[in-house]
Amino acid sequence: TNQIDPANPNNYHYLPSLITAITMNRLLIYASKSAASSLRTNQTASSSATARFLAARHLSDATAGASDDAETKVGFVKYFSYQNKFGFIVPDGVDPTKHRNDEICFIHRNDIKVMDDAADKFYPGLRKGMRVQFKVGPPDEGKESKRAYDLTMEGGDFVPLFQPGYLKAYIRSQKARFGDEVFEIFSNCTDQNELETKIVEAFDRVKANIERQTEKVSAGEQLMNTDDEGEKNR
Repeated sequence: TNQIDPANPNNYHYLPSLITAITMNRLLIYASKSAASSLRTNQTASSSATARFLAARHLSDATAGASDDAETKVGFVKYFSYQNKFGFIVPDGVDPTKHRNDEICFIHRNDIKVMDDAADKFYPGLRKGMRVQFKVGPPDEGKESKRAYDLTMEGGDFVPLFQPGYLKAYIRSQKARFGDEVFEIFSNCTDQNELETKIVEAFDRVKANIERQTEKVSAGEQLMNTDDEGEKNR
């Protein structure tokens, strides 16, 4: 068994060529195994991804106490966290910085209006400063801020499923993650076979993540473009 001393800095000189060799070998093996099915995958990828967007989406109960003729307001996004699934909106006419909690509106990601086709448990996010329009319902029990719902971009367009530059940023983050993983693997492994195996596994995980997200973004863009064409033809 080949042994590697992770404490020896000279070993790191060979890391780029080692990763290249392992990756090329992996890709050749992968190509030989998947060539027969790649055509079928390409033909069905778009339709299967789109199909996953076609399930009905569950909305929140923010409209439970709201009337159908609720006033439509406009404002800007003060804060939104995609991880926490909520944010706050400052309506026009309210001081952007000096305001009370009962003057701004709470927005949950379930209450962002999307096409009926857009599901797959994916919800568009909002960016700080984005101009939006929305209806207003009563506050949740024990809360001060009224609850926004049926939120769209100002003017009525749907909020984009993905923000500009999202996919490029995602791919960069995944590649950076791979680099971090490889460094940790090379730092901790003393057996070369184990090192190669772990690097390949890390590469496969990152590659799968990128392919899955690329497919999802492509399907989302296709839906948005289809909706735009439908609006033009009305």
